[in-house]
Amino acid sequence: MKFIVGSDIHGSIYYASLFKEKIEEYKPDKIILLGDLYYNGARNDPPKDYAPKKVVELLNNYADSILAVKGNCESHVDQTVSSFIINDSLSIFAFNKTIFCTHGHIFSFDEHPHNFGDIFLQGHTHISKLFKKDNKIFANPGSISIPKDDHHSYMTISEEGIKIIDLLTGEILNSLNF
Repeated sequence: MKFIVGSDIHGSIYYASLFKEKIEEYKPDKIILLGDLYYNGARNDPPKDYAPKKVVELLNNYADSILAVKGNCESHVDQTVSSFIINDSLSIFAFNKTIFCTHGHIFSFDEHPHNFGDIFLQGHTHISKLFKKDNKIFANPGSISIPKDDHHSYMTISEEGIKIIDLLTGEILNSLNF
């Protein structure tokens, strides 16, 4: 089983297209999207090539592979145009581990359910992070389009472990083996 994880696309068809290239290259079993797919919100300037309708079309091409959660910029209409379910949060069992997925505006690294499982995935901060604490793994892929840590980034999860990868250079920014 292989996953590719992205967050905070914020309607940029430019960066969504680069992420699509990584999807095609990596050939994951599932694509996990951690929210803020289509809109930039009032705090962020529109990202490069802001075109939410085109991002909807691009993502809908992968509907059968997408596992998605709602971000703080998602609205009711986003579910109506998406061919995949956008969950409040979700849990996945893979690699003999329970992976809890959330955007990060309700549950976060600091405020999480005590029984979330083994791996806690969140987006929202636009800053990539990967660490282990109390035998639990915490991971944030950063932002596809509006990073706050100078790296447009995404994440892969496989039998080997987790990697955070720079979308533009392919550099592995952080990794953790299971």
